[in-house]
Amino acid sequence: MLLAHGVCCKPLAEWPTSHHVRPLSHRGSRTIPDLRPPPPKTALNAQPSLRQLYAAGHFARTLVWSFVDLALGYYLHARLGLSAAHTGQLLAISLAYSSVLDLLLAAVFTRLHDQRRLALRLQLIGGLGAAASACLLFSPSTATEPAFLPLLAASLLFRTCYAVYDVAQNALTSLLPRDENEAMRYVSARAVVVPISKLCIAAALFGVVGAPESAGSGSALLICMIIGILIAAAALPLACVATPAQPATTSRPVAGALPLPALLPVLLAAAVETALVGLAGRLFPFADQGAALTFAMVAGMVVAPWLHLRLRPPLCSETGLIALMSVLVIAAVCVYQAKPSLPVAIACAAVHGAAVASVGLVLWRRTALIARRHAARSGREDDLSCFALLTGTMKLSIAASSLLLGQLLPGIQAGDPGTSAVLVSLVAVGSLLSLAALAWPVALPHTEGLHP
Repeated sequence: MLLAHGVCCKPLAEWPTSHHVRPLSHRGSRTIPDLRPPPPKTALNAQPSLRQLYAAGHFARTLVWSFVDLALGYYLHARLGLSAAHTGQLLAISLAYSSVLDLLLAAVFTRLHDQRRLALRLQLIGGLGAAASACLLFSPSTATEPAFLPLLAASLLFRTCYAVYDVAQNALTSLLPRDENEAMRYVSARAVVVPISKLCIAAALFGVVGAPESAGSGSALLICMIIGILIAAAALPLACVATPAQPATTSRPVAGALPLPALLPVLLAAAVETALVGLAGRLFPFADQGAALTFAMVAGMVVAPWLHLRLRPPLCSETGLIALMSVLVIAAVCVYQAKPSLPVAIACAAVHGAAVASVGLVLWRRTALIARRHAARSGREDDLSCFALLTGTMKLSIAASSLLLGQLLPGIQAGDPGTSAVLVSLVAVGSLLSLAALAWPVALPHTEGLHP
């Protein structure tokens, strides 16, 4: 390296001292090594690694999704005055549109050339668009009767920008690492920042849910603006990462059939778990002390991975863990509907969050296993399409759950016992169907050397 730059042609007195060699002594012809340590790197010279930039991007992505997911329904109904039925319809339409868009984008993205460079650019475009449309969606309104169509248009714009942001950011999980060991570090970084991001949003909801009307409206817009700044701070450095262009002869993925028979039970469990079991959690922001209940639910979701590791060995199987979580979530909703004291209600919300997130971990793990075995059997990596099917199913199920929310919310707010019984029944049916789907034996393609 030194020879290539012609350093040997310089007088020794001009050699840089960073090479740890002193100039020749006048009394001899030998060099005297400099044993002094090199100067320490200052914090100003430290540059974030690519993995740290990725983690920051995933942190910002989770912020904007979590805030819209947790606060939009409450904001539309309690702050803007949209009726419960119209709120449910708006959420259902926008989420159904988002689920279809996820599948289309994943199908298109897997067939594009130079995916790494494209993903780095798209996460900037989608992230800035999602931040701007979120600010538009949570802008305070002075109208006595909010217009449904402008709100729906703003929501569809947000879903479009976020879908681009989400697909690109998720694709970077496999496009940025150089090998499998580094890929595991990326997955670990994602697992760390996602719960931290959700807790930050749950804490921020105290400034929106239950706050005075004027303060709550202004706080929502301020939170969106702060999230937008964080998205830009994470997305811009990623978009500037130098990426070598791939040769034009690079082979593209060959289209083929997805492992739908193996995925169907997982998709069914995801649908009923999201639409029916998760319905109780979507009612928490509308209750008294809704911010505290929502924070407790998110905190329960954060500890779910730890519970999963601790409880699975004693229960001897994943099916036993799912059965325990099903019992816990039904019991938590039953106790909560009995109108207990605030500490008991908070405990019920935490148990509900932990149980739902524990089953969610099983859904993601099963999907990853199916995609891995499918790739080993067919020689084609369809991970993005498999996970797009899972996220699309979840979003479509949230859309259906939003319609149920619009129908049940007036009765829940009025304390109607019949509506409470319907809610408990829906949660129980969803838990049992999810347990049955995930416990049903599925004949996965056997591949040598692969184990669950």
